[in-house]
Amino acid sequence: MSTATVDRETAARMQFNEHEGRVDGEQVTRSLCSGLILIRDLFYGRMHYDVEQIVGTDSMLVPMSEMKTQRAAKFAIDIFQVVESVRAMQTFGFVRAGDEWPLQWLGQLRLGTAFRDRETARQIDHYWSLTARARQLALTDVLLRVLPESRRAPLVLFRLAPTAIQIVTAVAFSDHASARAVRRQQIADLPPITDCHQCRGAVLDNGDLCDMCGNPLWRFEWLNATD
Repeated sequence: MSTATVDRETAARMQFNEHEGRVDGEQVTRSLCSGLILIRDLFYGRMHYDVEQIVGTDSMLVPMSEMKTQRAAKFAIDIFQVVESVRAMQTFGFVRAGDEWPLQWLGQLRLGTAFRDRETARQIDHYWSLTARARQLALTDVLLRVLPESRRAPLVLFRLAPTAIQIVTAVAFSDHASARAVRRQQIADLPPITDCHQCRGAVLDNGDLCDMCGNPLWRFEWLNATD
C-alpha cells in the first residue's frame, strides 16, 4: 500500500468520525476498502482471466497494452463502486438522506486526486442520476469499451457485481442482516452458489475469499452453473 493511500485512509477515518459523530471510522474505512478492492479485482478477473482461460480471447495483448487496459477497467469499476456503495449507505440508513458528504468522502478515499478530474466527476454524476438497473447497464457499456472480452462473461456476473458492492457496504457498517438479505437476492439470481461445500454461500467478512467457489464473486464455472 502506497504512502498516499495510507494517508487517504487515515484522513478518511478521522473525517468519518467527525462528520458522522461516531468512533468506528477506522473499522468502517478499513473494512469498506478491503471489500471494495477485492470485489473490483475479482470482477476484473472474472471478465478477463476467467474468460481467457475458458473461452480464449480474440487477440493477444502485449504486456504494456494489457497493463493499460487493466488500469482503465479497474478504474471504471472503482468509479461505479463509489456511487453504488454510497447509494447502499443511503438505502440501508447508514448516512443521512440527501447529505452529499458521503459521496465526497468515499470518492476521495477510493479515487484519490482522480476524484477531482472533470471526466471522473462527469461519470459519477451520470451514475448518480440513474436507477440501479440503469447504472448496471451503463457500467456494462463502459466495460465493453475498455475491456472488449467482457462481452463473453456470463450475464449474471453483471447482476451480481452491484449487489456484491451492497453486501460489502452493509458488512463494513456491521449490518449483517441487510447483507444476508442482499445475499438472498443473489441466490435468487444464481441458486447453485449455496451448493459450495466450503462456504455454503454465506456472507463472508470483507476481504475474505472462498477458495472453492470464489465467493463473494463467483468463478466462471459457478456463474454458468444451472440449478
